[in-house]
Amino acid sequence: MKTQNLSVRFITRKWAPAMGGMETYCLQLTDHIKDETALEIIALAGQDDGSAPSAASLIGFGLKTAVRLLTLPKSDVTHISDMASWPLAAIANLRHRGTRIILSAHGSDLSYGQGSGVMAKIYKAYMKLGALCLPRAVILANSTWITELANSYGFKDARHIPLASDIKPARRNNDIPRDLFFAGRIMPSKGTSFIVNEVLPHLPETLNLRVAGTIWDEEEGRILNHPRVRYLGKLDAKALAEEYAAALAVVVPSIAPEGFGLVAAEAAIAGGVVIASDHTGLSEVCAQGVGVVAKSENAEDWAEKVKAVAGWSASERAEFLARSHAEAQARYNWPRVATGTLRAYRT
Repeated sequence: MKTQNLSVRFITRKWAPAMGGMETYCLQLTDHIKDETALEIIALAGQDDGSAPSAASLIGFGLKTAVRLLTLPKSDVTHISDMASWPLAAIANLRHRGTRIILSAHGSDLSYGQGSGVMAKIYKAYMKLGALCLPRAVILANSTWITELANSYGFKDARHIPLASDIKPARRNNDIPRDLFFAGRIMPSKGTSFIVNEVLPHLPETLNLRVAGTIWDEEEGRILNHPRVRYLGKLDAKALAEEYAAALAVVVPSIAPEGFGLVAAEAAIAGGVVIASDHTGLSEVCAQGVGVVAKSENAEDWAEKVKAVAGWSASERAEFLARSHAEAQARYNWPRVATGTLRAYRT
């Protein structure tokens, strides 16, 4: 069967104008496969301020979509954009036995079940039930760590397809690099307050932190009032690329596990020096010279890594950036993601 003849029903609760790696994945993937398939998108849009839909909206979307799947005609492929929504795939599979089930696996939608609390144990059982209900599902995992997690829950066909970025390289800035830069959701698990409260005190007072992104946690958002922080709000792609390239280093200090770590990949493509936590998908993204890793939640090690980057000569920095940019561009591009996904649709 030719790919162009495939009917694909793509279902997602992660969509613009909400901001995040999963939203970017859904938007970019569907854009890159729309000309190769008969594509139908069922999506729950985010809120105008860039935040996620409310809990009520999420529940309503799930119920409405479940009912809708009972009445829709068969599609060759039903692609659910996150693992937590696997019941929708089960309904599609029950309604039309021949549909090929694809589930995208990211970070928290699998890693949450690795915790020790009661809710984590319940979620782990929930994911194992999904594996039992969908024995022939194909899991598209964005890192080898997520691939292994999917297998541990009982999913039998997990395939590694790293994410990508379409960010454009920024114009090379010949000025002396300024400050550190953080981009992403302002929430405890992303580590913004760790950098401000624990790392900056080990660094020269002239070195500050610039922050771009959406506030997801009001308590964490208070750190933006710190005198060594400048909050830039939500930036468009061009402005974001310029910040990546102009920073002394782009910090990705995530405390919680990351399925992939899109900021690290796009910062390297844009022309920035990346320093990221040395765990899960982040360390994988930074491998082969794409970025520098620092021990997670170890302020002294983070400070040492920043000081080392600050001590590079102009030629050392240029050499690192050339290698990092070339490697990131070759590994993290959307045509490769689309090709791998289309292959999974077929076989």
